[in-house]
Amino acid sequence: MRHMLVLTLLLAWTASARAAGLLIPTEKTLPPLAMLNHKVEIAIEDQVAITRIEQTFRNHTDRQLEATYIFPVPKGASVRKISMWVNGKEVPGELVEADKARQIYTSIVQRTLDPGLLEYMGSNLLKLRVFPVPPKGDQKIAISYTSIATSDNGLIEFVYPLKGDARAAATLKEFALKVNLKSQHPLQNIYSPTHAITMARANEREAVIGFEKDQALLDHDFQLFYTLGSKDVGVTALTHRPNPSQDGYFLMLVSPRAELSKSQHVPRDMVFVLDTSGSMRGKRIIQARNALKYCLNQLTTGDRFAVLNFATTVNVYTNQLQAATADNVASARKWVDGLEATGGTAINDALAAALGLRTADEARTFTVIFFTDGMPTIGETRADKILQNVASKNNGATRIFTFGVGDDVNAALLDQLADATRAVSTYVRESEDIEAKVSGLYGKISNPVLANLKLTVGDGVTLNEVYPPQLPDLFHGSQLVVLGRYTGKGQVAVKLTGNVGTETKEFVYELSFPEKGADKTFVEDLWARRKVGYMLDQIRVNGEKKELVNEVVALAKRYGITTPYTSYLVVPDGPVPVAGQPDGKPHVGFDPGKVPAALNRGAGGFGGGGKGAGVNPLRLEEFARQIKEQTAEARPGDAKDGVAALRDRFELERAREIMKEAKDAPLSAPVTSSAKGAAAAQDQKKALDQARRFFFDKDLAAVQNGQFGVNFAIQNNELRVQTRLGRSASRNVQNRNVVEIGGVWIDDAFDPKMTAVTVKAMSNAYFRILERQPNIREVFQLGNHIVWVSPSGTALIIDQGDGREELPDADIDRLFVAQVKKS
Repeated sequence: MRHMLVLTLLLAWTASARAAGLLIPTEKTLPPLAMLNHKVEIAIEDQVAITRIEQTFRNHTDRQLEATYIFPVPKGASVRKISMWVNGKEVPGELVEADKARQIYTSIVQRTLDPGLLEYMGSNLLKLRVFPVPPKGDQKIAISYTSIATSDNGLIEFVYPLKGDARAAATLKEFALKVNLKSQHPLQNIYSPTHAITMARANEREAVIGFEKDQALLDHDFQLFYTLGSKDVGVTALTHRPNPSQDGYFLMLVSPRAELSKSQHVPRDMVFVLDTSGSMRGKRIIQARNALKYCLNQLTTGDRFAVLNFATTVNVYTNQLQAATADNVASARKWVDGLEATGGTAINDALAAALGLRTADEARTFTVIFFTDGMPTIGETRADKILQNVASKNNGATRIFTFGVGDDVNAALLDQLADATRAVSTYVRESEDIEAKVSGLYGKISNPVLANLKLTVGDGVTLNEVYPPQLPDLFHGSQLVVLGRYTGKGQVAVKLTGNVGTETKEFVYELSFPEKGADKTFVEDLWARRKVGYMLDQIRVNGEKKELVNEVVALAKRYGITTPYTSYLVVPDGPVPVAGQPDGKPHVGFDPGKVPAALNRGAGGFGGGGKGAGVNPLRLEEFARQIKEQTAEARPGDAKDGVAALRDRFELERAREIMKEAKDAPLSAPVTSSAKGAAAAQDQKKALDQARRFFFDKDLAAVQNGQFGVNFAIQNNELRVQTRLGRSASRNVQNRNVVEIGGVWIDDAFDPKMTAVTVKAMSNAYFRILERQPNIREVFQLGNHIVWVSPSGTALIIDQGDGREELPDADIDRLFVAQVKKS
């Protein structure tokens, strides 16, 4: 059979294109073929980037297929080569110019029912006809192109675009991305806000960045930022300010140079404190001994150390710090091997003994590595008193890094011990390896560069709401990410000061804080998450205060943040109706694990394409009651999953009700909420208040001790130190906030009383709106279930299963004529 290979480049430009690639069978009854692997290798040298992509697709059918491969090329990129494998041999492609790009984009969107592909419209597109794709076989395609990484005020950005927004592509197996970064000048502040990258530095001018994941969801562009500089410590600012009349947001990166100078080598005093109470028996004590021995092996010439263990009493290896000689370390390792687990938990006495080992030599850093698997049971057991005792003895800037092992710990106490000393707390769950966790953290804190950091800015700009409020120490090989808001504008001097022993170091940088710039939305999002984390800490320690709770809820709803007060899918304010059974009683007795297919996000459409599909939604008070009951009755390890299932079901039902209420209204008629709408809003408030009482009991014990306390601490610490984007139930589209509820994206400004018009997704009316209003593309990319408030104030509803398929141009135009406010 003759092999056919035709390649078409559609020439049109856009600022952003997606690059996951699709292999679409010619047979229209078949969906795009599944992506098996997606491998990317990028070489960037002095801003010139060569990107090579290799993708493998799987034909799950039992017959030979003909297919079309599409791949959008980023703006400004020059295609070097495209090739495919036919019968095991690589065959080069042919580049042919073609027109009618818009019709091709439209046909692809209609065929795949994926509005995320609207991102392709107006972009460069490689279109490759592939034949044959073997039955039950795989098809490999490779592309390489050259582009330039952009530079703005010394900040270099590289983006590898990935398809996302609607039905994001995913790999059946591996997604792997590797960046080989080289420059004539030292590389500093290498940072990705989108992916948890790994990094290896051969020297100051080279770095290898990696990211790998199996069954990866390709829902974010890969972004990489870096700067060039030769200072011992580099500082870079990324800003976001969509509205000049409001505060801007900044993200500041602080990194030491890759190669330590002699002035950056600081001698260390390290004290290792191990809980050897009875609960550490078995696997825990073995892992803990190995972890301690690992840390001892990492000590270097010039360091001093001490080791102590505690149970009912405190035992020290030596009564003073010892030099880290080979003999001393070997002797300490032997002592550690003899430690056994028995007795109670004297946390207060152990901390006092560790702090008592500090000498008067201020030129040395003093660090305590403290881990325990229990709550204080011997001596002083009150957490507040233990914290006071530590504060009174810690007059020399000691850092206390805490490890909570298992669930039977006072997480609030460990967090506060670390926070108060500019350190961090870490938790080791039952299934995790203590040795791996301890060695991982120790590697990050083993080489301090600057202590007691402070940031100040010159006249013209003021920083506020900065997180973390107290900057931690800077270590070699690490990077501080500082977020905050700013007022003012312009190029200003930013001063970073810190201590190396008794010597104060000062670094000055010229950084820009613009009056307007809206291209780095992730900065605002990360700032909000950190602020919520710190406010939740205040609530956990000091109890609920109305103003704090209200601000947590407001931020969580705006930015789609999970908190104890808001589910991941949040409900907009307003009297949205909540139905019960025909007799008015709440619907009860459902199985949260069995969501009807019509309500499942993976089903063919929201509501199954018909009115009234699915079961009646829960009343809110019943939802809150079942959360409490199911969590109380579940096994300890299942409580979180039970709550999540209930919440997800509840939000799916709520979203369906919103769509049902807003759908099918004529353009000129208002959509009226049910008579019970106002009462339902009151029910909502009452029910959520009941749920909050469960999460934050008056004695605060639930969020300080035990499994729930550890869960809360881990999740909240992730918020407080978050440095990269995650999936969110909230997005900013055209400077408007939209919230996802059960797979429906709803404009925050939507009110059930608004007039509305419903348009069927992928219909003639849908694409006619796109033709007459190209800017709506960003909204349509959200998915096939959208409630969007148009400039006229009318709710434009996009629904895959229902709605108008034709709409006159005059009606479309009226939707986009802004309302004139009467004075």
